[in-house]
Amino acid sequence: MAQKQEKAGDDGSTGRPKQRGATLAVLAGALIGALAGLTGSTLAYFEAKDTHRTEAEARRADIRREAYVELSTSVNKFVQQATQLLRTSLDPAKTEEDRQRAFANGYAPANTDLARAYTTVRLVTTDEGRQDLDELEALTARVGRLANERVAQGPEGVDVKKAGAQFNEAVEQQLAALQTFLDRAADGAL
Repeated sequence: MAQKQEKAGDDGSTGRPKQRGATLAVLAGALIGALAGLTGSTLAYFEAKDTHRTEAEARRADIRREAYVELSTSVNKFVQQATQLLRTSLDPAKTEEDRQRAFANGYAPANTDLARAYTTVRLVTTDEGRQDLDELEALTARVGRLANERVAQGPEGVDVKKAGAQFNEAVEQQLAALQTFLDRAADGAL
């Protein structure tokens, strides 16, 4: 006991309560630091997750826009080639070989490009966009049928004015449907 009294301070205490208090203060500081670090890490994680989500949404929007631009370009090219095919098919001076060449070199590649564009848009658009796309595809098929009708037979027995008017009406409907689709896409609905 004599040794314990030697270590005692002026007030008669042994110093252990001070050590215990210091230990508790250190542990409390470590706990506060760990909680602050965990909170900071959690906030950084959620911020990174939100940033990633925002970037992914922006990439999807860019992909959609590119697909919609390609669709518009392909529809216009298709209309040009279908118009040229119909003109060639209804021209009495053109031969079946001329009509087949117009089909193979102009219309068929444009139709293939358009089919590719439709497929791409179908993959990236919304459900509402797919409904609009179905209507546009049906109108495109009508334009294609009207352009292709006379490839093999030529203009014999055809009312050229009537055939041209039907074709022009179909093209106007097709382009109006495309414009509706693009307007909805521009408004962010698709």
